[in-house]
Amino acid sequence: MARFWPILLFIAIFIFVWLQPEKPQSETNASEISSPQRVISLAPSITETLFALDAGDKVVAVTDYCQYPNQVKKLPKVGGYLDPNLEQIVRLKADIVILLERQQSLNRQLQQLGIQTLSIDNSSLTGIRNSIIDIGSAVNKVSSARHLVSEFDNRLEAIKQKVRDQPEPTVLLAIAHSSHTDFLDKVYIAGQQDFYNDLLSFVGAKNVFHGPNIKVPAVSTEGLLRLNPQIIVDIFPGEEVYSPDLTKLRQQWQRLDKMDAISNKQLHIIQADYAVIPGPRIIQLAEDLARIFHPQLDWDSSQND
Repeated sequence: MARFWPILLFIAIFIFVWLQPEKPQSETNASEISSPQRVISLAPSITETLFALDAGDKVVAVTDYCQYPNQVKKLPKVGGYLDPNLEQIVRLKADIVILLERQQSLNRQLQQLGIQTLSIDNSSLTGIRNSIIDIGSAVNKVSSARHLVSEFDNRLEAIKQKVRDQPEPTVLLAIAHSSHTDFLDKVYIAGQQDFYNDLLSFVGAKNVFHGPNIKVPAVSTEGLLRLNPQIIVDIFPGEEVYSPDLTKLRQQWQRLDKMDAISNKQLHIIQADYAVIPGPRIIQLAEDLARIFHPQLDWDSSQND
């Protein structure tokens, strides 16, 4: 079974965004942008943030991959990460285009055309928080942005306090994989330099992968056996993007029964749109993970207990 969604989302979000060589930040910043009324978003995470800040009425176009909230499905589309429709972007006469920091080539093109831009980096947990503030500043929703970040931080801290003093299992987070046989050929996992890894310190777990220099590790079957995590979480986007054969997927993982996670029935699958988009709703993934890693806790009561 080939897991096709990474071709569209994984490559775009992880390889395109994280594996390119480091480049300087755009000179554009939120303080230079004044009262935009027509905003184009060039990432699902940016779109979600705009609507979470109650600035959805300013959004005039989004990417082909923006699915949340539901009203964005009716908005004009301007392509994707790797194939933005520059002609359509120009035609829509946006006051500002908000895009990812690594989209430097597109950013330069837009600025040469006189279109104001804001680039954000949400590849880390800190980056997600900062991007909310920057986007809020850009669309005159500073108070809403601060409130959203405060709520995010409070929920994250509540999880951290809830799991405090609990054993920390070693965890493998699978974020994409490819398999053309009955076996997993290659699994892309969370490394040490992404928001998934950042979340683990708050949800009471340790990343089983320790390599500091590989942003998106690609691990073979033999590599998985060597890592031998206690828990595996396989993360998929929502069904609208990809509908996996979960029965076959589980069978592929079960063939690796020498791993502790498999022999101890600790394979978990999360299929949710918020789980693959580094925006405000990533806090929901944190809460999901905490429940998986610490089922012994009473999660029905307040996390502030």
